[in-house]
Amino acid sequence: MPTEPAGATRGRLTVITGPMFAGKSARLIAEARKAGHEGMAIAVLKPAFDDRGARGLVSSRDGSSIGCESVGAWPDLAWPTRLVFIDEAQFLTGANYRGDLIADIERALDAGLDVMVSGLDTDYHRTPFAVMAELAARADAHLHLAARCHRCGQPARWTAKRAETGRLLEVGDDELYEARCDMHWTEPSAACHGQ
Repeated sequence: MPTEPAGATRGRLTVITGPMFAGKSARLIAEARKAGHEGMAIAVLKPAFDDRGARGLVSSRDGSSIGCESVGAWPDLAWPTRLVFIDEAQFLTGANYRGDLIADIERALDAGLDVMVSGLDTDYHRTPFAVMAELAARADAHLHLAARCHRCGQPARWTAKRAETGRLLEVGDDELYEARCDMHWTEPSAACHGQ
């Protein structure tokens, strides 16, 4: 954690949530790039658990990407880091994260850092991810994005799993998940363990 300069004010927490395919990572990447272009010292983090794409890179389906640090615990952030961007924060819990992400973010905010976090608000059963719900409740700004339903093209707020694999936290893309509207959301089809 960078040393807090005298008179530092508390940082600002921005949370971006929504289902898969809503553009959460693209929004985070755009904000991180903008801050970097403006000369701000930034840190971009993603869960080491998320092995999609190149290691050391947050990527989006729109083709944008930015360099990052893959983490399983809160990193040492060297001064003059002022902004922290965290992608796929729903994975930074339990066995995938050593520590308490909420407490770590609170310490960063207290030290005057601004933090932007993106992640799924609910799992494929439509159950809220506790870490994301807590961050959204604490956020100074919360942006909830919608996707387009894979079945009808209408606004979608849910992530649906195409087949049950028996794993709640599982990285994948459209081979495993779809965005669905209220009308087309369903529980995943019969067990397909080992997919």
